[in-house]
Amino acid sequence: MDNRELWLAEAMVELADTGSAGFDEAACTRCLAMRLAELLDPAEVAVLIADGSGCLTAAAASTGRALDLASFEGSHGEGPGTRCYRSARSVLNESVTATTARWPRFAAAARAAGFAVVSSLPMRHHEETIGVVSVLGPDGYQVGDPETGLAQVLAEAAAIAILKQRVLRQNARTAEQLRHALDSRVLIEQAKGIVAARLGIAPAAAFEILRRYARRRNRTLIDVACATIRGELPVNDPATAPRARP
Repeated sequence: MDNRELWLAEAMVELADTGSAGFDEAACTRCLAMRLAELLDPAEVAVLIADGSGCLTAAAASTGRALDLASFEGSHGEGPGTRCYRSARSVLNESVTATTARWPRFAAAARAAGFAVVSSLPMRHHEETIGVVSVLGPDGYQVGDPETGLAQVLAEAAAIAILKQRVLRQNARTAEQLRHALDSRVLIEQAKGIVAARLGIAPAAAFEILRRYARRRNRTLIDVACATIRGELPVNDPATAPRARP
């Protein structure tokens, strides 16, 4: 790599471009895997992302066999990536042979895939770790300190981008839920007014009628409110009649 500063700047821009409408998490993890494969050649790179229960899932990789090994580790819950994720600390230049006692299934799968040295870096932002980067090398391969530092910077940049997008999506969902709740409240208030005027009762009593009707007919309150506004709720239905006073 002739110009690492330029390469790093370009990679950072790609990973940090969360404002574009086309940004998605899968594209970000693919970009991370391919960029790190360029930096750490001849090693192969896989990215594992944690799900809501904290289990790692293979998200992207620079090669098919790296993706297969990452998927194997995620499904079996053992290996350098799992250890890195749980501790939020790097695992560097571990010999696959030496890991047999700790991770027997992973070590066997890694050897079968042709890997001899494994490393893993956390994808984190402050105290939150969202996944790991696995670096899978041939016999004699070592990740040096400069490469480790650059790789960690990119892993953290990707984590920031992904977390930012998750926050934006959650905010959008919350805003939509609030809008829906407000719209529903307005419709229910309109329906209360219609029933109150039609039956000559107080709004609170009208609301109780609507709620009782919805419960007896196994319908949602908003559905009954909309039907009332459209004039589809029969006033002579016994379910809509006010309760008799004792």
